[in-house]
Amino acid sequence: MRRNVLISYCRAGLLLHTITLFEILIITSILYITGFETPDHLLSAFGFLFLFSLPVLAQLDAWSRFQNYKQAKDQINHFGFQKRIFAPFQKSRCQRDAVFTAARELGYANECRDFFVSKGYKWYHLLPDIVLKDPRKILTYSFFKTTFFAAYYRPRYNPPKENKKIPGRETSVSVPGISRKSLERSLLIQHQGHHQH
Repeated sequence: MRRNVLISYCRAGLLLHTITLFEILIITSILYITGFETPDHLLSAFGFLFLFSLPVLAQLDAWSRFQNYKQAKDQINHFGFQKRIFAPFQKSRCQRDAVFTAARELGYANECRDFFVSKGYKWYHLLPDIVLKDPRKILTYSFFKTTFFAAYYRPRYNPPKENKKIPGRETSVSVPGISRKSLERSLLIQHQGHHQH
């Protein structure tokens, strides 16, 4: 089970994990070139601090997107494929990847992909919509909180290894111990005032 969770974690944040490895490679190369010496100037010190913060931020982002993955998977498990589940996650490539991973694991990869394509998103749309629409918002507390410090989401449903839809039917699996209204309320609370990453 833990192995499955790890695989899902890697898939949900594949782009961010790739960025992390790339950043670590760059940092290692710079340190090797400089002979692993401590920077003498304050400006250089800030530069190194900035470089070291990049992979950390990427992993915080990946962790937050994994929470989105778990939220979406609970919703899909309970309600089947519904566009309203995916809409809150569409404005960020990293969130789209996380939700797509959840949909694919439950047999809704094509439906999820078609939904995002219908909204005009392509594979090369890497930057969050907010960066293009209003870059100032990336400096807000709300953006940092939702992007890097999303609250831990405890899954309410643990699906079996194979839990795919039946062709031609919508899958709607009950979640033990929680009502439909509670799940809907949970999703609304998680995304109330949400600034897309």
